Amino acid sequence: MSVITQDVIVDNRSREQVLEWLAKPENHAVLLEGAFEKVQTKSAGDFEAVLVTPLKRRALSYRFLRADEEHGGRRVHVELSGSRIGGSLHYSLRTMKPTTNTLVTLHVDYDTGGLLGTLIDHSGLRRPYEDAWKKVLANLKQAIESTP
Repeated sequence: MSVITQDVIVDNRSREQVLEWLAKPENHAVLLEGAFEKVQTKSAGDFEAVLVTPLKRRALSYRFLRADEEHGGRRVHVELSGSRIGGSLHYSLRTMKPTTNTLVTLHVDYDTGGLLGTLIDHSGLRRPYEDAWKKVLANLKQAIESTP
């Protein structure tokens, strides 16, 4: 299992406001646009995307599962599927100082498919995958901060 973890601070939005926005499956289309070569909406919260890597294009399914407030935290869960890039993703939200800001941590666990997959991951898959998730967080920040 490989892991990608990245953060972004959403300014002037409380954790509850960010969670409310992320909890709407239809909002996730905005997150994926521009992060992947092609994004197709199958239904609200269910998307097919194409990740371009040096070796080949990879199909990725991104499916919103749920938002939760278990154990006092705020998380949004997403299921990912695709060859060597399938797994799980969650957005974790934490209040920052000042309390009007929210730290969003994107955490992706993905299965590269064994020893050969690990080699493929390190030789050209990981960098474009990380860059796509960075763009997703940039899209998130921009979309939420521009919401009145």
